[in-house]
Parts: sequence; C-alpha cells; structure tokens
Amino acid sequence: MTSTISNRTDAVFRAMIAERDRRIADLERQLADVRRQSEGRREAVAGASPPPRSIEVTRVKRRTGEAERKAIREKRRQRQAMDREPETLDSESRASLEGRSFLYVGGRDCQVAHLRQIASSYGANLIHHDGGLREAVSRIDNVLPSVDCVFCPIDCISHDACIRVKTGCKKWEKAFVPLRNGSKSSFERALQTLSEGNDRQ
Repeated sequence: MTSTISNRTDAVFRAMIAERDRRIADLERQLADVRRQSEGRREAVAGASPPPRSIEVTRVKRRTGEAERKAIREKRRQRQAMDREPETLDSESRASLEGRSFLYVGGRDCQVAHLRQIASSYGANLIHHDGGLREAVSRIDNVLPSVDCVFCPIDCISHDACIRVKTGCKKWEKAFVPLRNGSKSSFERALQTLSEGNDRQ
C-alpha cells in the first residue's frame, strides 16, 4: 500500500515537473518572438530616422545665411535711401532760417561740405566740430554762446562730446537736436522741421 502511494506521488511530481518544463519552453519561445518583433521595430524606426545632425546643421546655417544676406541688403537699401540728396523745398520755407547759426557736433568729415551747403540753402550758417577726434572738446564751450541750435548725430559722436553738448545747451539755453544718424537727409529733415516751426510762430 505504501509503495503504491509513493509511486503515485512520484508520478504526480514527474507530471508537475514536465508541465513546468513545458511552460518554461513556451515562455522562452514567446520571449524570443517578442525580441524579434522589437528588433524589427527598431530597424524600421532607424530606417525612417531624420537626416544626420551634420546635414540638419548645414540646412539651418544655409537658412540663417540667407536671412542675414536679406537683412544686409535691406539695411543697405535703407542707407542709400537716407543718403540720397534731400528733395528741394520752396524758397519761402528755406528763407525762414535766414541768418541763423547752427553747430553740428560729430558726424563724418566727408559729409561736412554737403551739410554746409544744405544749411546755406536755408540761409543759415553751419559751424562744425568733429566731437573730439582732432579738435579739443572744450572748444564746444566757446562756440555754443554764438549759435542758435546744436545738432548731434547720435551714431557718430563720442559719449563725452554728447554730454558736453547737452550740458552746454542747458547752461546757455540753446536748442539741442539729436539726429538719428549722420546722413544728409537726416540733417535736412531736422532743418525742415525747424523751418516749419518758425513759419507757425
């Protein structure tokens, strides 16, 4: 009787071990299938991946370069438009600044003769100071009392000269007119504004 029970127990254990081995084999097969599918997916994703970084960087640089060239062309076009000869104004408008004297501090040396011609066309006299490049900044103090107005192109003047001019204008109660740049057209517009202001007074 005991041997019969023992034989049955052994048979049950052997059956359990065989079932366990079968399940392990199934699981290993399933795991191998999952790995194969995963590798297949990775290869598909790799095949559709974006271009290498070097190619993408080249494209970005090309687009940036095109934008920069366009900006440079636009800036050059604006500068040329601003440096064109100002439009002629009628003689009545120009005559309203007759006898005035102006000081122009800073700017470009090559423009000074043109600026004097523009001032002269309004009947005004233009005194130029280079803003301390070759002339002493202290000379500004000597000239200020004798002028009606001071012009400063903010892109072509030193910080020290600009402060000196502002301080002097406040002391002598002179008009201070900052100009956006040192172009002829910028100076012309400022004179036109002064002229129109005189006409209204």
